[in-house]
Amino acid sequence: MNRAIFSGQRIPRELLVLPTEEYYRRRYRSSKRGRWLLFLVTAVAVCVAAVGARAEPLAQPGAVTLDDMKAGDLLFAGAQRGSYAPAVHLASRAQISVRGLVAEVRLQQEFANHSDSWREAVYVLPLPEQAAVAGLEIEVGERRIVGKVREREQAARIYKAARDAGQRAALLEQQRPNLFTSKVANIAPGETVRVHIRYLQKVGYDSGTFSLRLPTTLTPRYIPGEVKAPDNTIAQAELVADSSGWALPTDQVPDAHKITPFMQPAAELTALGSHRIAIDVELDGGLPLAEISSPYHDIDFSKQAGGRYTIQLRNGAAVMDRDFALHWRPRASALPRAALFTEKMDADNAEGQAGTYLQVLLLPPDGAAQVRRLPREVVYVIDTSGSMSGNSIRQAKESLLLALSRLQAGDRFNVIEFNSETRALFPRPVAVDPANIQHARAQVEGLQARGGTEMAPALRLALSQQLPGDDSLVRQVVFITDGAVGNERALFELIRQSLRDARLFTIGIGSAPNSHFMRKAAKFGRGTFVTIGDLGEVQERMQALFAKLENPLTTDLQLNWPAGLVVDAYPKRIPDLYRGEPLQLVARIEGGTLSGDLLLRGRLAGRQFVQKLQLNGGGMENGRGIGSVWARSKIEALRDRQLAVGESSEAGSALRGQILQLALNHQLASPYTSFVAVEEAVVRPQGEGLSKSPVPNAVARGQVLQRQTYPRTAAGLHAQLLAAAGLLGLAGLLRRGRLAKSRILRRLRELLRRVLPDVRRARGAIERGLVGAGVRAR
Repeated sequence: MNRAIFSGQRIPRELLVLPTEEYYRRRYRSSKRGRWLLFLVTAVAVCVAAVGARAEPLAQPGAVTLDDMKAGDLLFAGAQRGSYAPAVHLASRAQISVRGLVAEVRLQQEFANHSDSWREAVYVLPLPEQAAVAGLEIEVGERRIVGKVREREQAARIYKAARDAGQRAALLEQQRPNLFTSKVANIAPGETVRVHIRYLQKVGYDSGTFSLRLPTTLTPRYIPGEVKAPDNTIAQAELVADSSGWALPTDQVPDAHKITPFMQPAAELTALGSHRIAIDVELDGGLPLAEISSPYHDIDFSKQAGGRYTIQLRNGAAVMDRDFALHWRPRASALPRAALFTEKMDADNAEGQAGTYLQVLLLPPDGAAQVRRLPREVVYVIDTSGSMSGNSIRQAKESLLLALSRLQAGDRFNVIEFNSETRALFPRPVAVDPANIQHARAQVEGLQARGGTEMAPALRLALSQQLPGDDSLVRQVVFITDGAVGNERALFELIRQSLRDARLFTIGIGSAPNSHFMRKAAKFGRGTFVTIGDLGEVQERMQALFAKLENPLTTDLQLNWPAGLVVDAYPKRIPDLYRGEPLQLVARIEGGTLSGDLLLRGRLAGRQFVQKLQLNGGGMENGRGIGSVWARSKIEALRDRQLAVGESSEAGSALRGQILQLALNHQLASPYTSFVAVEEAVVRPQGEGLSKSPVPNAVARGQVLQRQTYPRTAAGLHAQLLAAAGLLGLAGLLRRGRLAKSRILRRLRELLRRVLPDVRRARGAIERGLVGAGVRAR
């Protein structure tokens, strides 16, 4: 067997110098400490990185991914996970009465406590952007408690004291002109409390069609900015502790926690019997009608005596996942050119003066046939943020493609897309030619919804696109968005400062757009707005916008009132009117009788015109609620002035006093007043706890649902991943440090061996010599 056998020389054990137990103990004690430190750093890094990973998005087209998240982003959870059953269920009924140009809405909301504990229900209530909220009542069984308007801070204190004492109470606070917070305290287990809210709103009129809109849910608002540093004051502590929203206050949206309600898929809520609304309308427009329609709901209507109509939802109740809109069109022979409605006020009112409230509609002449089309420079801005996922992004893209097809030779255009970042298709507007249009269409068709809604950079870029020096171009910015932002005030100021000679037009997209942002942005931008709630509406609504964009304005409008009348009318400054738009105003006339002619003067297509309306007789005296609408319009005008001069300035403080007094006199909710209702009896037994129950809003129809994540800091996912990478890097440095330490010690030992005698080797040589000598001696 040919096999090599290797064996080393055997050394007696007594001649070996082996490491001692103390050596191993010290060596491994140091190693274990380093390993545990390395393990701890790595674990922290994994946990930080997993903050976003635990909210892994569902794989579906147009979904918002975690990489797109910024501070304040909100993603939604589908029915299969992340769901919960709210303790308080909600049912609503709206009774709408239309008289002339004012709609009175009585909204009843039932809060049913399905839990075994006492509850406080907190609900973020969407209302029309110009609603004049004029009443609040609580109903429990046969008992009704009427609410009163108080200064905002006082109302909050009254409600808190009643809640803590165990009394049944309700509080209604305005957070935005179209967003309110409704609170109901001390709802007993198994009990249902009904809250009645009464408000008035103007009826819209455009291009021969009257309309009104009733919001039933909202699109979650993106909250930009950094989370505010915590303040040690009691006020700040209470502000955060009282939060019922998913976002924390930021430097740009200080009330973020009040306007960000929790959302839940509508299917989950309706499966529990919650979040359905019944709607009944009594319509008395004073004109014979040719058509009544609702674009988003199935309705039934019947004609009553006196030309009135009753309208109901066909199936009795609808899911609260989209706005309800109602349109009615008079017969062609009865289309109004002017309308006048009045409401008498007695001398014993809150302001102690007699007079009349007036509501006027005047339609300027239509001179479209006399116009020569001017070349345009149009900048289209499209919102591709996460809130636009689903049907909204399809509606927005279809709208933009249709707008591109309307451009003509001689025009210039550009397309700006924005979400967390802003991107322009071209550095500057380019000429309309087949190549540029084809390139733009290809880019638009590939757009996807993701990320946050950083609107300010997009607005700033769009309004800076126009180069000075060419006055032959009509400069327009068309903004396509759902308006789901919480910093509206800053955006309005940006528009006011950057507009120059351009005009801003807004297109509200989705089942529940932020109509307040749409209307006010167009107002400050000297433009107009349309809303598109369904893909089937794109063609019709965009055609209506094109008619306004491509036809002449009615400009230089002035009103001349009869001599001797003391008039306070709103709007104070009459805006330019686009084709099909009427002048609508509300006025308060002190003393005297209405007589004489109201004259509207202006220019259309370069020609002057005069429109006349006779005030003799005072018009139709069925204008109930005009006084509240007038007060609401005046509050809005004062508020705009206040924000322009600064809320904390001396002038701003004076305007605050005017707004507060006006709201108290007319018993209206406002930025500085709230409704509060308190039952005298104590209903919650002493010692029974009270649990807060945020009532979720239903996710608007067509939105893509994702897993919910509620960021608690200003760092988004990118910052979290960077932090995790930094921690892993630190772990690597620790590991490399340990290896470097070993190398240094090894080299030091080698150096010492060369310089100093090795005691162990010397000892071994001596012992070997002694052993050898012993052998020779034998």
